[in-house]
Amino acid sequence: MNKVTIIAADGYQLSALLGIARNNLGKTIIISSATAVKKEFYLNFAEFLITKGYNVLLFDYRGVGESAPENLRASEAYMHDWGILDMNAALNFMVNEVGFTDIVWLGHSIGGQLVGFLDKKVHVKKVIMLNAALGYWGYFPAPMKWIVWLLWYIISPVLVKIYGYGTMRKVGWGEDLPKNILLEWRQWCMSKNYYGVFLQKYFQKPLFQEFNVPITAVYISDDYIANDKTAPMMQQFFPNTHFQIHKIEVEKFTSDKVGHTGIFRKKFEKSLWNELLHLV
Repeated sequence: MNKVTIIAADGYQLSALLGIARNNLGKTIIISSATAVKKEFYLNFAEFLITKGYNVLLFDYRGVGESAPENLRASEAYMHDWGILDMNAALNFMVNEVGFTDIVWLGHSIGGQLVGFLDKKVHVKKVIMLNAALGYWGYFPAPMKWIVWLLWYIISPVLVKIYGYGTMRKVGWGEDLPKNILLEWRQWCMSKNYYGVFLQKYFQKPLFQEFNVPITAVYISDDYIANDKTAPMMQQFFPNTHFQIHKIEVEKFTSDKVGHTGIFRKKFEKSLWNELLHLV
């Protein structure tokens, strides 16, 4: 895969990786990352897709990985910028600069939740939401919900106050995040309506009313975040699209823990990767 730079509408530069399949079948996938996960985490899976004939784009949201400023304290980015600006920049790059359409959008967690902000959705033929879920902490099973409660109500505000940004590495939750991104994420996850309040302010309705691209919501059976309650609840935000739900029962494929992010680990190439590919 080759490094490329994507310019968002506000001029922000996003770091990305583009892979073109040699046996190009005219299929293209954009992988949109989970929160605090940099693009390189998906590299092995992307290369697997390329061998199967897919063109693939990976990119870092502003504030994450190689799209982060040297000083995270200086970042003024918000989480909603990832959907409104960065995801649209990635889609526009593939359509306008590279010339690909009929794109499959594979959104992991927040990367699926924010697809409703895509403007040129006519160029997206389907969305795979992987482990995308309504993130309210109270809908998680015990004891994890109490750990997440501690993170949102006590730990994260203290860390932001001390360091001036979200030191997620210290709590084992991926890459560090700019202050506003972490605090907006926290605000959403403390609400039973999740980001509905923000959508109401942005669209004057708490839904992605105009989004009509077919969605397949895939979740992993041992993920406490995207679970039997929270994964189906994402459908309420997309009332005007064909919405399917598919649960992957991991015990049929492996005795290993998979969870929220594990499906992209190379050890699942012969099992879970093929299962996911069938849904694309």
